[in-house]
Amino acid sequence: MAGGRRRQLGGVDRLPSSRWRVRMFDPGTGRRVSLGTFKTKAEAERAFASATADQQKGTWVAPEKGRVTLDDYVWQWLDTRLTPRGERLRPKTRELYEGFLRLHILPTLGPVPLARLTTAGIRSWHAGLLADGPGASSVAKCYRLLRTILNTAVEDSLIVANPCTIKGAGVEPAEERLLPTLAQVGGLAAEVQPQFRALVLLAAFGGLRRGELLGLTRRDIDLLHRTVTVRVQRQETKGGHHLVGPPKTDAGRRTLVLPASLIPEIEGHLDEWVGPEPDAPIFAGKHGGPVRVVTWQREWTRARKALGLEGVRLHDLRHVAGTMAAATGASTKELMHRFGHASPRAALRYQHATAERDEAIADGIDRILEVSQRDGEADTNVIRFRDAGG
Repeated sequence: MAGGRRRQLGGVDRLPSSRWRVRMFDPGTGRRVSLGTFKTKAEAERAFASATADQQKGTWVAPEKGRVTLDDYVWQWLDTRLTPRGERLRPKTRELYEGFLRLHILPTLGPVPLARLTTAGIRSWHAGLLADGPGASSVAKCYRLLRTILNTAVEDSLIVANPCTIKGAGVEPAEERLLPTLAQVGGLAAEVQPQFRALVLLAAFGGLRRGELLGLTRRDIDLLHRTVTVRVQRQETKGGHHLVGPPKTDAGRRTLVLPASLIPEIEGHLDEWVGPEPDAPIFAGKHGGPVRVVTWQREWTRARKALGLEGVRLHDLRHVAGTMAAATGASTKELMHRFGHASPRAALRYQHATAERDEAIADGIDRILEVSQRDGEADTNVIRFRDAGG
């Protein structure tokens, strides 16, 4: 019995060359595979004993699997990767990942077999990126992507353990940013072309993301109840293809109440710039279709440059909205609801902010704006909203 068992698992035998060969039974394929040859029988037996122990512990990796290079594996990973919601990677996400891989990961690590990726090698690659790469934030993103890919390689039994074990390497450094003042927001809203004024105001006082803003249609605006509903987001690939789909998380689908002082602005925008159809885009291009990202970005860049605010990002206006909402006394759960943040705690998914409190938050923002306008009567950049009466 012992001999039969040994033959099934493999063993050590001497070749005509006088070297000693080690073979193991691969339970994944049902075949015996070679672990290589050794000069002495003792070396071969040690290798066989080590591999047998690894099999018993469930940590053994067949040699041919370990020879798969990172370059070969990542494209298979991209093709089969699913999100936590069980969906394929979105084109924009894949485009981002491919950029990180081609520019920052594969040039150094691509030719390396998975089994030969070591923590020391990963640390050297990481240090090189920090020294000469795209910036600390992007380096952290690259490291997280590589770690995720290699976690899947562990699941696929291609490697025993993930070598990405550098503490803190995947953490993006906190970025200290000076948010634009309300006067600066008012200046930007006044500087952009009139058809984009409402976009700036919705970003700054509704807190919508760019993709959410560009995905809005007439049906998403309810002037009577002062609400805007985020159903989809619109993005654009580098090739100019429009991508429309639901927000990345369930929390992104939401209805929020707008400050009352913003409603005349939105109503005027609908009358002047939006078609009557329910699916007419809120922010349209020359021919009535959704405005292209490059068109908006060109105008946004011009306006910022004109005001000397080149460092202000559209996403900074979302932070302005968040800061004002927090100043009204909104709870963490209410802020999560209003701004579409997904919680890391599963229990919070089932806790919803009430419509009454969301309206109170919007009213609180109104009060902040009223004070700002009173205090800045002499400042031409203070936001002047349209009168509700026209």
